[in-house]
Amino acid sequence: MRNTKFLKLSLALIVPLFFFSCEKPVDPPQANFSAFEYYSTDTEIDISFTDQSSNSPDQWFWTFEGGIPSTSTDQNPIVTYTSSGTFDVTLWVKNSGGENETSYYNYINVVQFNNPLFTDIDVTVDYETKTMSPDEYVRFVKIDDTSVDYTAETSGKTTGGTVVGEELSWDNTVDLTSYSSYNLITYDFIFFYVTNSSGYSLSPFFVNFNAYDETVDNIIIPSDGVQYRTGYYYANYGMEVRAYYQYDSYYFAQWYINTDNSSNQWRNLTYYGKSETGKSENALDLNIGDPEMIYPGIESGSKKVFDSNAKDLVNSNTK
Repeated sequence: MRNTKFLKLSLALIVPLFFFSCEKPVDPPQANFSAFEYYSTDTEIDISFTDQSSNSPDQWFWTFEGGIPSTSTDQNPIVTYTSSGTFDVTLWVKNSGGENETSYYNYINVVQFNNPLFTDIDVTVDYETKTMSPDEYVRFVKIDDTSVDYTAETSGKTTGGTVVGEELSWDNTVDLTSYSSYNLITYDFIFFYVTNSSGYSLSPFFVNFNAYDETVDNIIIPSDGVQYRTGYYYANYGMEVRAYYQYDSYYFAQWYINTDNSSNQWRNLTYYGKSETGKSENALDLNIGDPEMIYPGIESGSKKVFDSNAKDLVNSNTK
């Protein structure tokens, strides 16, 4: 009887030790992650991060350079970026077998385009287009890539959407390790505002009259004392601008403009009446369809640049 009790006690001690010694050790995790653009506005970008670490970690600690929040203990956080730049991301993970950390450098890369011009600019990156108004900016993100291919375009437009003047365009690749903020500018073109207080509507509108790069816009400049936006035109020294009386092409308003080599040139053309009007020896044939209205605009003498350290990107139009 005594021997039987001793055997039962021995088995009770041995069996738990046997099962314990057969448990497989837990491998430590290997940190890894991915990210994608979750949502964006013109100025803010939300990035969704996905934990892809091996061996089932149960603790996470993220560090987001330039992000809001700057740290997180969520497994799959969403982070907002509100400034341009190249930013690192670090993930630390842990389970019962150990811990591991990995960092991706220049992983979240935010580019900013600034509009110091006089009309809206449409900017496209990776098939996503954002529109920035004058004196505004837009931002895009590239994940794990510091090279950004972009296109951009702008022009004056009538209220019906017809282009006024020339279309300006940009088409280039920028390196965010050098600059992350860019000003879209032009040197070869000039923008005109027009104010007409003569008592006569003006149409059409000629820029670089009788020159090889003459532009004719079939727009109406009303006689209401309101400043109107026209468009961009090739900037030439001593260029002539004319606007004919809509219902009497014998008369026209006339301006001579001296341009310079500065960027983003503009002029405000004003007209008060026939004392400043030329006379056409041969009245023009103005049968060019119904003229269109143009948008009122606010004069802008010194367009602000959002980032004085930003690089200027010159439009790709050439004469």
